Amino acid sequence: MSEGAKSDNGVMVRLNQFMLYSRTSGPRGQSRLTGPGMWMLMYDEDLSSRNHLSIDVMGTPEHLTVGDKGTPQLLQTENIDAMHPHDYIMALEFRDSLTLNADKKERLTFLFAPRGEAAFGPVPFMHRISAEGNPDAPLGHSLQDGFHDVSTVLGIGYQLAGTTIETTVFSGKDIVWPLPMHSPDSYAVRVNQKVDNHLSFGASYADALLPEDAGRAEHSQFVAAWLTASYSVGTGTLKSSLIWGQGRPTHGAAQNSFLEEALYQLGPNKFYGRAELLQILPDNLDLAVPNGGAVLKWAGALTLGYERTLFEKSGLSLFVGSSYTKDFIPAEFTHAYGNDPAGAKVYARVAFVGRSH
Repeated sequence: MSEGAKSDNGVMVRLNQFMLYSRTSGPRGQSRLTGPGMWMLMYDEDLSSRNHLSIDVMGTPEHLTVGDKGTPQLLQTENIDAMHPHDYIMALEFRDSLTLNADKKERLTFLFAPRGEAAFGPVPFMHRISAEGNPDAPLGHSLQDGFHDVSTVLGIGYQLAGTTIETTVFSGKDIVWPLPMHSPDSYAVRVNQKVDNHLSFGASYADALLPEDAGRAEHSQFVAAWLTASYSVGTGTLKSSLIWGQGRPTHGAAQNSFLEEALYQLGPNKFYGRAELLQILPDNLDLAVPNGGAVLKWAGALTLGYERTLFEKSGLSLFVGSSYTKDFIPAEFTHAYGNDPAGAKVYARVAFVGRSH
């Protein structure tokens, strides 16, 4: 919703697909070839001079190209040391945007999505310009931008110049194929401020019923804040994001996560990095520790990567790249991860952007 109304009518197709070999070290190390990626189909139509309709569909082949075991990534709690595959359809969103004044600086947007994004967190990691080319999901993904594919979303957004305020209600119940509809039981509010063409910041709050709590109707609270920037540095461009996310369950302590990521593009070369620090429950990793699995522990990861553009023509691009991640763990985790946990990846990536008017 924060993008607002789009000016180009027609259909746009986007594709971002990896072929990725991952290897992680230690007693829990894995080696696997997977294919994380996503596709988008976007339709835009001016219904009048001040009314714009957009329909967005986002999907992924990951159940076929990644599989239930996921893509190896140490300390990832979603699939335990691996990033889970997303569902075939991650979003089906309908937006109607009304321009309220002649200079188009004031806009009201209505959202309905059988499945889509709640108004929580920054732009999800798979769409962030500061994360382009990085095949890894953040370890703190569920605390920072984890409501990007929830069920039964209804929302309204108000934009005045560079300020956007959004609110959504949605269902936190577990999602099953294809597009279930539930009564909304959760809500989220987000504020985003664009300072200029280079800098923006925002904050959000969500009160959400998580799938594992649906039987008990116990809600958790989430807060996130972020700062994004894009500047020319020398002959290249530096794009960066600083993100904090916190989740507080009904019974338990608040869980924090911090992320700083950056990408520097110099011609066909991209140099990227990500630093993370977060609290993890040993129970989330199926770990038995001396003082109990429900006590939060600090862990972290530092990733450095490089990507090279091999081919670009008519919206089609081919890239190759690699990355290395050094993980930082508490002493209680060494029996499961060893003394020097790390991971490496090499990959090819295909991207496509095409528009039909």
